[in-house]
Amino acid sequence: MKKSIILLCSTMLLLTSCTVKTQGDLSNNKEAISTQTERGVWLSYSEIDELLTGEKGIKDEFPVVLKNCIDLKITSLYLQVRPFCDSLYPSSIFPLHEKVKRYDYDVFGYMVNACHKAGIKVHAWINPYRVRMNSTDIQELPQESPAYIWRHDSDRSNDDNVLIWQGIYLNPAKEEVRKLVIDGIREILLQYPVDGIHFDDYFYPTADKQFDKNTYEEYTAQADVPQGLSDWRRSHVNTLIEGCCTAIHHLSAGCVFSVSPAASIEKNFQDMFADVRKWIENQWIDRIIPQLYFGFTYPDENFCFKTLLKEWKALFKGLKGVDLQIGLGCYKIETTSEADLPEWSKGEDIIAREAKLCMQERNVSGFVLFSYRSLFSKEERNIRQRENLLKVL
Repeated sequence: MKKSIILLCSTMLLLTSCTVKTQGDLSNNKEAISTQTERGVWLSYSEIDELLTGEKGIKDEFPVVLKNCIDLKITSLYLQVRPFCDSLYPSSIFPLHEKVKRYDYDVFGYMVNACHKAGIKVHAWINPYRVRMNSTDIQELPQESPAYIWRHDSDRSNDDNVLIWQGIYLNPAKEEVRKLVIDGIREILLQYPVDGIHFDDYFYPTADKQFDKNTYEEYTAQADVPQGLSDWRRSHVNTLIEGCCTAIHHLSAGCVFSVSPAASIEKNFQDMFADVRKWIENQWIDRIIPQLYFGFTYPDENFCFKTLLKEWKALFKGLKGVDLQIGLGCYKIETTSEADLPEWSKGEDIIAREAKLCMQERNVSGFVLFSYRSLFSKEERNIRQRENLLKVL
């Protein structure tokens, strides 16, 4: 107990000192980074895997990442540390990410320290429920995976903590699952001075009734007045979000808890059971970063960038205490989608125009770019979009 208290106190001091240092670095580099508008980049697990190919792993390639970000006046990196119920860092809860195992140093720890030395904030990006996307075979999981353990221990009552649906997912309705996610967040905060904890848009992977049929039927059989399936699902996501918020702010008052939902407010609510409005109203999150990955002339007017931006601004009207930043889709520069191609194949300043709109909006505090690979691609049209973005920064 005494050891835990000492660890917690030491971590809190470390978090505080790193926050101050980061702010100082930014203020001393006014030409490189403006503190008025936050500018972030998502670095996904597949991009991190690419950085882990050299003999020294991240140490070979990450300095280039940081230089590119500094040159483009980036203030925050969102690093995907847990994409599939695994971990980019040594964990007592999750199996170590396969490509990290070959290195004899703490890959994530190195990235956090390097970012802070460069004056860039670090947000630990987590997918709370996904275990596997392209396989339904539990036997393929590492034996130390919580999902594997739940399906192979002698306790049959926890088998439904893990659900199979065109992939493998943790069951959002289960208290043990929510505890696992929150414990994983606590572990990060106790080990690393991160500036934020971040969730992407993956909550329920489907709206199909069969996904969690057994769990829902158990619930309705016991409840006096059971909720409908959709409300019941949303209640579990809400409980997780609230619990994460409480845990994060308990351990680190300055740590930002952010979620990046899909572009459509209605789709989040109906299909992913993410009640974003309720999260904002109750201040269960610090920041929302909707993924407005569309251009200005998308064929469906409901999904044009300006329309979506207007809807998200309207959602925040009269609500306080939560930050609105906008996710911009750099990956669309290379699109082959029939709906996107006419605009993105010819446009050279779409990202720049979107970023400028974000910077001009009083109620929008920044933007985050998805993702690093597309933003810094050496393809000619990516370079032109990047150069135009730099002009407006």
